[in-house]
Amino acid sequence: MPKFLTIFPNAENVHLIKDVGMIPYTLHREYGYDSTIASYKNGVYPYYETEVKGITQVFISKKFNNEILNVCWFILMNFRKYDILQCYHISEQSLIYLNLFKILKGLTFSKSFTYLKLDLNDFINDMKFSKKVLFLLKRTNLISVETKKMHNHLNENNIFGKTVELIPNGFNNNQKREILDFNFKENLIITVGRIGSSEKNNEVLLEAFKDLAKVNSEWKLELIGPIEKDFQAYIDNYYYENPNLISRVMFTGNISDRESLQEKYNKAKIFALTSPKEGFPLVFLEAIKSGCSLISPKFSSAIDVTCDEKYGSLFEIGNYKLLSQKMLELVDNPIKLEMDCVQIQNFAYDNFTWKKICGDIDKLLNFVST
Repeated sequence: MPKFLTIFPNAENVHLIKDVGMIPYTLHREYGYDSTIASYKNGVYPYYETEVKGITQVFISKKFNNEILNVCWFILMNFRKYDILQCYHISEQSLIYLNLFKILKGLTFSKSFTYLKLDLNDFINDMKFSKKVLFLLKRTNLISVETKKMHNHLNENNIFGKTVELIPNGFNNNQKREILDFNFKENLIITVGRIGSSEKNNEVLLEAFKDLAKVNSEWKLELIGPIEKDFQAYIDNYYYENPNLISRVMFTGNISDRESLQEKYNKAKIFALTSPKEGFPLVFLEAIKSGCSLISPKFSSAIDVTCDEKYGSLFEIGNYKLLSQKMLELVDNPIKLEMDCVQIQNFAYDNFTWKKICGDIDKLLNFVST
């Protein structure tokens, strides 16, 4: 049984179902791995007993006033227990952890495998890599990126001096393929995230919907997620200037219960995102598994999850006029929305379940080298 360790020092409970938990959990559940997540003790972790039951949780001691030293000490004390180490993000810290693990395993003549999940956004072209980073990258057994565009860019230009694998993000379907009937849905556009944060740029969506509402009286917009305090003044002014939208634009607040949030996706026909920058947001996957058509800036991840705009529309970042036009084109075409609903869900289940994705990872991890 391969012993798989993920190190993510700042993992909180929510990361177990969003970011770091699904790969070790799925490898454990579907492919027989002995999976562990190591982090600082950042609160309580009830999802270990529910959403990712079966994987082991260990805590990294804060022995030093330095995260790198703390993690390196943890690796030094525990490397013999594991065969595979996974880290996230292209940083010197992650590469130090992976290479320390590899060196220590080598000194004991033990097989090892190191895996770096890049978790990149589209702005990799702006990143500069030092010789030290490139050297450490070459020594990493497996490097993966999430989108086709970045995969092609990294390999065609030999950015890292080695092949990078394409491994997208996924969703957990609990071994079920549940296809939602379009008749359950409403004339509803939703977005999910930290409402009012600069990272989400919700003003673009609200201005676009204001224009849409001038020519369409049937559709509603719902913004789901915790609302930034500074954003309340914008909301108040938006309602003051557009009193006709008070009943059509809803700010729901945070929904922590997963089933309640899933009901929102199930009711929506369209999911919209207006962030100026994203990697591979998991809200895309939650939306398409529920049959929502997507409207998003032209991120490489959005190109992938819409099947190159077959199941959605893409627009230029920040262009609310174009976003309004794209929304109007969709809401004015109910036949396409209905036809796409089932096809979008099948596309999601065929390409983005964690079981399928981790099956690909399992095959790659079989090439263990010393």
